[in-house]
Amino acid sequence: MAPVSGRNLAVLRLRPVASAIRRAGRRAGTPLAVYRLQLAVRGWNGDGAGAISDGRWALAQIKAQYPGVPVILVGHSMGGRTAMRLTDDPAIVGMVGLAPWLESGDPIVAPAGFPLRVLHGSNDRIVPERNTLPYVARAVAAGVLVDRTVLSGTAHGMLRKWFTWHRLTAEAVLRFAS
Repeated sequence: MAPVSGRNLAVLRLRPVASAIRRAGRRAGTPLAVYRLQLAVRGWNGDGAGAISDGRWALAQIKAQYPGVPVILVGHSMGGRTAMRLTDDPAIVGMVGLAPWLESGDPIVAPAGFPLRVLHGSNDRIVPERNTLPYVARAVAAGVLVDRTVLSGTAHGMLRKWFTWHRLTAEAVLRFAS
């Protein structure tokens, strides 16, 4: 289990997404505090307890700093899987999964009525959309309000049509925050 470097592509990839969310909040007159979680170790590692623990720690820090303020999670790939495991916390009012790695057997912990925005690339070979569909179907059956979009011609790295990835993410965050 290796520590995650700040230069890791998975860490760097979400910097522009975070910036897009901040800008959208400013333009809309909606103040948003945007934080990025860098996991302590790389990988899901078994049952994902380490990643989930890191996420719960970060969530506790945010709730302590901003008591009573709604929290929206955005996660890419494994970050999407980690974020989904945190959606049982009542402070979380929405989540955006960017090419989220959602296994069919992962537990659905989000409550009925919870809004989930899922964005996938049509050419994603790392986490193909078809791999997440069983989880999404179970989430819908459990009452999660899933809004899915497949971005044609894009892949896991969110580089092609990056503006669209960023815009759709920021729009969802603002919608959940209102």
